[in-house]
Amino acid sequence: MTKITHVLFDSQAVIRVSMLAIVVTVGWGLSDSIALAEELPATAKTVAGLALPNLEIRQDKNRLFFVLPEGKPLLAKITLPRLANVVKSVHWIAEDNPTMQVTSEPTEWTIEVSQCPDKTAAIIVVELDAPLELFNKTITAQPDKDSGIILLPAKYAATLGSKLRFEPQPHKNTVGYWSDEHDTAEWTFQSTAAGDYEIDILQGCGKGHGGSQVTLHVADQSLDFVVEETGHFQNFIWRTLGRVTLNAAAPKNTMSLKLIPQSKPGGAVMDVRAIRLCPKGSQRTFEPELADAKSLPSKK
Repeated sequence: MTKITHVLFDSQAVIRVSMLAIVVTVGWGLSDSIALAEELPATAKTVAGLALPNLEIRQDKNRLFFVLPEGKPLLAKITLPRLANVVKSVHWIAEDNPTMQVTSEPTEWTIEVSQCPDKTAAIIVVELDAPLELFNKTITAQPDKDSGIILLPAKYAATLGSKLRFEPQPHKNTVGYWSDEHDTAEWTFQSTAAGDYEIDILQGCGKGHGGSQVTLHVADQSLDFVVEETGHFQNFIWRTLGRVTLNAAAPKNTMSLKLIPQSKPGGAVMDVRAIRLCPKGSQRTFEPELADAKSLPSKK
């Protein structure tokens, strides 16, 4: 369980807790809603690693529940540490459609809380792409048991710098906001089979922003490439950047892969949804993931 390092109360009723807890700003109005235990799935459990006074946090499969106990103040917003998850939607438990948005910063996310429906439980549901993963910068990607391919999704990237971040919204699901060319992204993985690996990147880049030069570092080797314009930052295309040789790591040993921009002629370097290290000769698909297919430049 995360230890609360300190609690401060000020005129805005802000509660501050440690990085692995949640920061909540509350208003002074009391909720007319009642947080009913029977509204939660019977299988919902307390979340290990997240704790906050006056707010219960539960988890059931791919869902998080933020429960406001009866008689407590209405929430204005919930600010939580960045997770290693895609956020599919956020809504009150009585609602079916998304009614709240998530905004992301490099190390934390904020949910602006909407008005709770009348006479319903004050429970916010966060729908995730997978069971909750707290991001502690040591998430290690593992090879696929069948293909041996090592997939490095954006949600596992450690972003270093002033602007770069993982953007968890489902239409983004990317390492993005790469407006500072000094920012870098890094993944940790384990290689269980020695040999040659081809490196593919799933990258997007808006119209007029292509041409950034980037170096990929992995296992004391480097590959240089130029970012391709794709017409939209969320038009993602697979590209094979080159080949590296990896040694098999001991069970507890890990490797890192890092993206380091060398130049940025446009407004941003690129968006990156995933990188994969593929054993030589392995079969994989290269289907693009396009937000706006019409804007994708045609190949000459």
